[in-house]
Amino acid sequence: MNTTKNNEVKSQLSAQHVNCFRCEYLFITHEKNKRYGCKKFGFKGPYFPSITVFSTTGTKCAYFTLKKRLKNGKSY
Repeated sequence: MNTTKNNEVKSQLSAQHVNCFRCEYLFITHEKNKRYGCKKFGFKGPYFPSITVFSTTGTKCAYFTLKKRLKNGKSY
């Protein structure tokens, strides 16, 4: 019973967060404690920016923009 509830929570979280690896504003830093950054919001942190935005505002990232190379049908 507990496993079912955990799976529901995980699926809800994955539905709420955007994949920052697909966003053109994500950048990776060399700082150990601040690995991920967002060019649009202008911050760095230990988690994906979409997770930080959601935990701070309670909403999905409003500035998610699909990378141009993914728009052309190519994936990495």
